[in-house]
Amino acid sequence: MNLREVLRFQRDWSEDETIYAVGPWSADADALLSSEPPGTTDPIIQSGKPYAYFLEGFIARDFLDDLDAPDDVSETVCERLIRYAIDDA
Repeated sequence: MNLREVLRFQRDWSEDETIYAVGPWSADADALLSSEPPGTTDPIIQSGKPYAYFLEGFIARDFLDDLDAPDDVSETVCERLIRYAIDDA
């Protein structure tokens, strides 16, 4: 699943899920949700790929809600969220 696909299901996330993505981050980067609370920002290794901490799900959902983004997140909105994760989170 890529980051844009993960974001498409934001309404289904629980409050404690965290997004991890394979770098370099883009809308098409492989991504996953983890319900394990992040005790650290160390990457999660899955299928030999390092998934780096991206954002906590509730932060991503709040950001998307503030943009009034539809559930089918555009690549532009996804890129704005990536910029937020890099620069402000």
